[in-house]
Amino acid sequence: MRIPVFLAVILQLPATTWAAPPVTATAFTPDKTQVVLGSQAGVEIRSWPELEVVATLSSAWDHIHDVRFSPNGTTLLVAGGAPSDEGGVEVWNWSDRQVGKRIATHEDVVYRATWSPDGTHWVTAGGDSVCEVRSAETSDRRTRYVGHSRPVLAIAYLPDGQSIVSGGVDTTVRIWDAETGEHRRTLDNHVGTVNSIAVRPGQTPDALPVIATASDDRTVRLWQPTIGRLVRFAKLPSIPRAIAWSQRGDRMFVGCDDGQIRVLDPDNVEILKTLEGPKGRIFELLVDATGKRLLVAGQGGCRLIEM
Repeated sequence: MRIPVFLAVILQLPATTWAAPPVTATAFTPDKTQVVLGSQAGVEIRSWPELEVVATLSSAWDHIHDVRFSPNGTTLLVAGGAPSDEGGVEVWNWSDRQVGKRIATHEDVVYRATWSPDGTHWVTAGGDSVCEVRSAETSDRRTRYVGHSRPVLAIAYLPDGQSIVSGGVDTTVRIWDAETGEHRRTLDNHVGTVNSIAVRPGQTPDALPVIATASDDRTVRLWQPTIGRLVRFAKLPSIPRAIAWSQRGDRMFVGCDDGQIRVLDPDNVEILKTLEGPKGRIFELLVDATGKRLLVAGQGGCRLIEM
């Protein structure tokens, strides 16, 4: 029997061709006994730390880029969409694992969604260069921010809940008002796409907030965003894409394109150690409640690392 050319090619492909899609979204469940993973295959719930599949959730998004629980643990946002078509969030009631609302107001994929510190609002960052703040109670839009010129890939609330920091492909980090959308400041020291923004925890209430940003220019930078000050930066051997802080804010974990995690001291940005993650780009890092285990997710799937 003559085998069609296209089938012959498929049969010769290595097994790795059929690997599961990259894991692009992660979150611990409110009780910290499970993790939620998002990818092009949908949403999975896995046990922690065994990482065994417990359940799957059916999402309408072709691509899932973020999963975020509300501060009170009752609601899960699933963010994603279809490239160059639509993007938004699904609002899941966590108690019954059902979608309460589906909001698709972006014209491209939503890359990030995050909650205000008090849980009353959430904000989305889209591939259409737009950010939207919405009410957690009604899902009505509070404001839009249109200051970026290209896709927005990273977003975070500052601890006061009144300011939002966003960054993306236009290489800028922008600080703007969460209620009005008014632009306050632009940080433009990066010379490559801004991939991740993470607020340093463990600071005293009267201290200026500190954020870390990771960029295609292979730097991780620490800023005091409310005064526009670049505090310090580190040049890394590989492009950083994900940042996670220890609970006390005394260590910073940076996941890179080479599949390795650099552990940095934020006070002098020295690399303290390097951890080996899954092969390929790392997209997500989570430090568990013990502070001794790290969930690493990316092109090579997900892996638990004991620290």
